[in-house]
Amino acid sequence: MPPPISRRARFTSRLTATTALAACFALFLPGTAFAEMGQVRTETREIIITEEGVYEVGEDVESLEAFLEENPEYAPSVEDPDGFSTLATTSLPLTHGTLTTSTTNCDSATVRYSKTSGSRLTIRFSVAQVGRLTQTGGIMSIVAGQSRSYSVSLRPVGNVQGRMYVTQQGTTFTNNYISCR
Repeated sequence: MPPPISRRARFTSRLTATTALAACFALFLPGTAFAEMGQVRTETREIIITEEGVYEVGEDVESLEAFLEENPEYAPSVEDPDGFSTLATTSLPLTHGTLTTSTTNCDSATVRYSKTSGSRLTIRFSVAQVGRLTQTGGIMSIVAGQSRSYSVSLRPVGNVQGRMYVTQQGTTFTNNYISCR
């Protein structure tokens, strides 16, 4: 007859079985579940772009509506964004949208611009990483109601910054750096 199993041995046996079950469950999870469990960091900047400059919503102006109250000459740009281009003479060009940079464990980064209103823009995204070369995407256009994005693979070292170059202004807009520590 085998010797009786001690209380400690039964506990260890149950703990080992539970760990094995959890490991099996984790192996059968879809790959996206791991990405969702990863460390996602996002930096967002809502901006208003005019021919005079760039205004950050929340820092420079309270909202698009407040900006239009103070600058009524831009109202036609929001009322009929498809009626003219950024070079039109009937209305001043204005663009309103959100520039977002996201990373997952600093293994990848995505820069996205969601354009809420205003004139057509020609843009080019890039992702800068401290201590590495900047990766740049192709030129693309965007109109009100659209989103455009650019994704890259990264090395998990060196803070990350998303950038958007606007051809009509010759200006690059950036998010703050996202820490990869």
